[in-house]
Amino acid sequence: MAPAQRHRFITDSEASLIHEKSLYILTNKGVKVEYAKALKLLQEAGAEVDHNTQMVKFPLRLIEKAMQAAPKEFTIKAASPEHDLPLPHPKGSYYTCTCVQSMKYHDPISGKFVDVTRDSFAEWCQLGEALPNVHKIAIQTPMDVPHEIADLHALNIQLQNTSKALMVLSYCPETVDYLFELMLAKAGGRKALAKRPQVQMYPTSLSPLKFKPMDMEGILKCCEYGVSIVANSLAISGATAPVTPAGTALLACAEILAMLVMAQLFKPGTEVIGSTYTTSMDMATGAALLNSAEAMLGRAAASRVMKQEWGIPTETFSFMTDSYLSDGQAALEKSLMPALLQRADSDIQYGMGRLGGATYASPVQLVIDDEIHTIIERCNAPIEVNEDTLALEEILENAPEKQFVTSMHTLKHCRENIRPSLFVSKGIDAWQSEGGKDLYERARDKYQAISRTLAPQDISDDVKAEMDRIVQHAHEHLVGKLK
Repeated sequence: MAPAQRHRFITDSEASLIHEKSLYILTNKGVKVEYAKALKLLQEAGAEVDHNTQMVKFPLRLIEKAMQAAPKEFTIKAASPEHDLPLPHPKGSYYTCTCVQSMKYHDPISGKFVDVTRDSFAEWCQLGEALPNVHKIAIQTPMDVPHEIADLHALNIQLQNTSKALMVLSYCPETVDYLFELMLAKAGGRKALAKRPQVQMYPTSLSPLKFKPMDMEGILKCCEYGVSIVANSLAISGATAPVTPAGTALLACAEILAMLVMAQLFKPGTEVIGSTYTTSMDMATGAALLNSAEAMLGRAAASRVMKQEWGIPTETFSFMTDSYLSDGQAALEKSLMPALLQRADSDIQYGMGRLGGATYASPVQLVIDDEIHTIIERCNAPIEVNEDTLALEEILENAPEKQFVTSMHTLKHCRENIRPSLFVSKGIDAWQSEGGKDLYERARDKYQAISRTLAPQDISDDVKAEMDRIVQHAHEHLVGKLK
């Protein structure tokens, strides 16, 4: 069956124009790379480097060569092959990812926001493992560990509690080596890590057009060990990017293309996904809105450029809400934006479980989002039209006096319809007899039922001990010593 028809948001010529302007920025303005090691390697590869200003310009021939070298199709490898994610999606759909770096959880019992802990993040990873529509699980920030090595504790928890693909980013330059040590320990060595890395690293730009040592070292390590890169722009419309969706899309494309080019210069063939995590500033409050219409349009435009002009997979910032509760606003935003961005040809959609702000999450919302994905995927799927599905003979045979309930055609196809478990489909009497619960209450019941079945991954004691040793070694060398 052919994928559903895409809604482009911008025309092919407009996408080409944004791409051309991105090339102009990289060849004439360049980007700032605050990392001497990367500057040296980029200069050796043919980039124009000013070591005093740390500005790097990329000749057009280097950019074109890099775009040709970047893989257009590949598979995100999980720890377990059953969770591998071929790109693009073989059915024309999209994959999902949970929200990143959360520091606070909306507690399902008390209804209050509480700190993320090692135990709650371990449960979160196990919950993501259990939910069928969660495909990738992002790093979070346990608050009961030293802040200098929170990312190391978090990756260790991820690796021990889920076999699905992982979204990981470093929190400071000093932890990058340790993150890769953990990956090597879990995978079983360098060759095994390259064959099945499980982890994708997420370097980000510091908009506008700046790259930090932490992110550059992450890119270099990914190239060295064969780990996929998800290149992120975090541009904020009206603050760190132009206020218009088109201007934000242009800046995001320039930043992501710069990371793609650098990765291919360091190691041709490195897998790169272009990722737009752009937001927009509310001019009345100064807050960065996660899910405004303008932010969505900027993400859609940038995603289209990356698809049409570069041919690489894309990830978008979509399962988001600016509400701090799992309310009607959250339901609307978390259904509308992912549905529209799927139509814009996004391969991966991020943010499941997120509530308002950049650091809040909810395990109950994660359960709701898992079910929202089912509905979006079904609504955006193509309608199969053929002699069987048109059921002409059934209509002629049963009309006008008969019904279709007992027909063989109904028996054949009745199980194809989705039946979302969290959305009321019963009569009012049955609903009231079961307590008249709303969506959040039903999702909380489902979360509590699932949570009783959760367990960590079956990993050998030797491997777990080695991973814990790496975190302890980092503790001894970094805690209390970083500025």
